[in-house]
Amino acid sequence: MPERAVEVKNKTANFRAADSYQLSMPRFLLLTGFLLILCALATAQDDISQYNLSSNGNAFLLNEAHAASFFLLGELHGENEIPALLHALWPEMRRAGYAHVAAEVSPWAAKQLQSGPVDAPFGLSLWSRADALFIHASGADVWGCDIEEGQPDRLISSQLSKNPQNAALLQMAAITKTKYSRKDAPQLLKLAEQTADEDLLDTFRVEALRSDPSRRYEASVARENILKKNFARQLTASPPSDKVLLRFGRNHLHRGYDARGVSTLGNFVAEIATSKGSRAFNVAVFAAGGKEHLNGETFDADERSDEPAFQYFAELAKYPATVFDLRPLRPALHRIPASNRTALQNSLIYWTDTYDAIICYQTVTPLK
Repeated sequence: MPERAVEVKNKTANFRAADSYQLSMPRFLLLTGFLLILCALATAQDDISQYNLSSNGNAFLLNEAHAASFFLLGELHGENEIPALLHALWPEMRRAGYAHVAAEVSPWAAKQLQSGPVDAPFGLSLWSRADALFIHASGADVWGCDIEEGQPDRLISSQLSKNPQNAALLQMAAITKTKYSRKDAPQLLKLAEQTADEDLLDTFRVEALRSDPSRRYEASVARENILKKNFARQLTASPPSDKVLLRFGRNHLHRGYDARGVSTLGNFVAEIATSKGSRAFNVAVFAAGGKEHLNGETFDADERSDEPAFQYFAELAKYPATVFDLRPLRPALHRIPASNRTALQNSLIYWTDTYDAIICYQTVTPLK
């Protein structure tokens, strides 16, 4: 039995066991409030729709993609399941008018990933060349929207190959010759300012902030603003009828402000959709078990202890990969008075307000 159901059962038993219980006005109000919470929770439980991703869940996501102009996939990093989902959804999404995939890679990396042989390694990236070429082969393209987070030294080398006499680039290459270190970012930023290269400037503006632990929040805001800038530039250059799939880490695609206090790319896109009279559909993904592999390390992927809502959905999930429609939960959850909400209820409100659906993978497998 779910934790909150046990809590409700115990509280109900306590009410029934009270001898000679007389309802004073304060007690009456307390009981009334409790019953309202109970009704709201029961309604929320009844309103949860879940689908098997391998069958009707796939159809549910594609139906929402057809109805939207922006489909936002807040993904995991370093597992096989999200690339597999992309390959499963994309052919039908392409037929539905999706012409671009906005990605958590730099503009430079996006160009590199979409050129060269499919089996040529690219190094540290959240995308494989095979996945990028899969999108490119459909007549669509991958938009790089991020800083060059994984391998800024390779970005420097690439720019130097085009401008071999540039003094600033020569100094940057010398600094990163052995290995890039974040402590060098402030110096690299000063040199990048002499190159006027936007990818270099964006990357080291954020990295310089990250090099100071007291400025991590500023770094997050700066990076999110770069995501918005790069996305908006490429959207503006595209035909108005083109639809866009966004594939980014979950933190970037919330509506509103995320737990870091950052107004996200996902919120930016949702507001663009509203201003155009179209729709955005936001989908989050989490793992209830398995392993992930990223940047040469394999680690535990189980996120159930990270959020009470994740534990809750994992317990409800009927399938190896379950899609939950979160939208019907919003009214019931918001009927619960704010002063009486539990940690679980607050977590559910956060996720149902900021995402339209959530996918629970019971187990994920590490990307190699």
